[in-house]
Amino acid sequence: MKRLVQLWTILAEELGSLCGVDASRDAITALRRTEQEGDAFLRITLPAYSKAFDRAIELGRVSSDSFPGFQVRRGLPVFLGGFLRNVFDADGRMLDVPCIESIRAIRQLAGFCGKVRGDCTAARDRIAVVEYVKADERCGEWDDSCPEELLSELASVGGLALGWALGRADFACLNDDLRPRHGPGATADRLSGNAKFDLDYWPEKLHARFPWWEWAIATPLYGDCGPNRSTSLRPAKLSLVPKTMKTPRVIVMEPTALMYMQQGIMTAMQESIEAVTKQIGFTDQPTNRLMARNASITRRQATLDLSEASDRVSLRQAESVFSALPNLWEALLATRSDQVELPDRSVRVVRKFASMGSAVCFPVEACVFWVAILTAIQRHYRKVDASYKLTWRKLRSLENQVRVYGDDLIVPVDYLPEVEELFLQLGWKINVAKSFSRSNFRESCGGDYWRGEDVTPVRVRDPLPAHSGQIDQVHSLVELRNQLYLAGYWKTTRSIDTLLASLLNGVFPIADERANGWTRVSRSFEGLPLATDRMHRHLTKAWVLNSPIPVNPASEHGSLIKCLTVHSLDGDHLVRSGRPSVVYKKLRWIPLH
Repeated sequence: MKRLVQLWTILAEELGSLCGVDASRDAITALRRTEQEGDAFLRITLPAYSKAFDRAIELGRVSSDSFPGFQVRRGLPVFLGGFLRNVFDADGRMLDVPCIESIRAIRQLAGFCGKVRGDCTAARDRIAVVEYVKADERCGEWDDSCPEELLSELASVGGLALGWALGRADFACLNDDLRPRHGPGATADRLSGNAKFDLDYWPEKLHARFPWWEWAIATPLYGDCGPNRSTSLRPAKLSLVPKTMKTPRVIVMEPTALMYMQQGIMTAMQESIEAVTKQIGFTDQPTNRLMARNASITRRQATLDLSEASDRVSLRQAESVFSALPNLWEALLATRSDQVELPDRSVRVVRKFASMGSAVCFPVEACVFWVAILTAIQRHYRKVDASYKLTWRKLRSLENQVRVYGDDLIVPVDYLPEVEELFLQLGWKINVAKSFSRSNFRESCGGDYWRGEDVTPVRVRDPLPAHSGQIDQVHSLVELRNQLYLAGYWKTTRSIDTLLASLLNGVFPIADERANGWTRVSRSFEGLPLATDRMHRHLTKAWVLNSPIPVNPASEHGSLIKCLTVHSLDGDHLVRSGRPSVVYKKLRWIPLH
């Protein structure tokens, strides 16, 4: 805790010098409050300050209650007040030409420690589980009382949009042209690595759509290796994964058999959508960031973020949206977990379509959000022409205006009132603190922009290491050091260099960003070693990570089905598989770039 606040203090002084602000009082306040409140000040209170600041620049003003927990003087908080006075006037109104460097500095200092991974208190864990259950109850309540005309509206637009975007996936499900695979994550039945290919369980619900003799075994000759069929479906298991000090990440681990087929459906959906449109993204975050940057200049698009996004998409909502794709919907239902085991061992029937952890959760929620946005756009035009109906031509014209990446949404500002109204009808909750439409600030997929300028803060991701044996923390600190260097915070970088040099026994050489090891990124290559090998490459000695794959021999049948279904394999895959259970560092010669 002490070293983290010291690092924050150095960063505050450096940002103060860049902005012409005396940050010494801010450093004293941060040190005092950290001693009183512990890590919570850096990891919970300051991130809340950052959100309040984002909201203030969105509204264009600071009110007396904008920054709870901080003393206000002359209309502005005293803490970071020097920076704030470069953005707001004495009445709390935003300046016509605010200092972009000060905006960046405030967001950097307030958000610096907001993403530090760590365990929450037991009370916060319990709250997360309660919120998960409440969100599911709301899905059930919505399904039980939803207006049929709204479902018909979603089905109509979904038939046009998804019939175009997911036609290939629907055809693949009809012809059983899926490529199922096992993911790297944990599953409800605790299978890992090569053991996943020896499925011991194939529920009757899954068998009715995907017979086990076609999907779970390599050949009928291995019929005696087939999984046990069961009329009951094993529940998925809710797990709390460390995220931040404020709240854990709620993940549901699916049974291996369901996850195996979900991966195949997910791949078919992604390939189908990416072949015809860029309005939905699955792996291309830079497109969202570019659109957000442009919107921060033109103000023509709003960036929206949804709270509890996956937990609020109900089963009937998804069913309506996918009603024109019967083969795909049948496959989605067959692989859906309808029960989840909570941490207290109780089992709950879920009313949402899927929880985070299901392979099809992300693509299904993206499709549902996209169709809802298109439905809202249709409503917008029906205010002028009651007979208006969204057409394929109009849908194509939205290609560079609408974008959905999970719960990160970009929509034209002109349609925003209808989008907000429809989302409210659907029981979805827009995260006001992370949604922007009125100012020149936009945020999407980890990119934050003000009038085209990148104001994304560099964040600490792990607690600072106490010794070199804390491999994950050291690796995270090396990455933090290099990100701060590239952001231009060189004084703070030098302080981290001193710490890392002591942790790494002085072995922390200069290299460029492409080097594969613990190295210092630098724009100055003075003093680089001149040693070369016979390939005339510049080499340096550095620490590199070694994470051996666990020994996990595959059975005879598992070996065959793995070779038939997995396309990219290394030579040792039948003996070693799964996620590494240990990581250690090794000193070796590496190329500088």
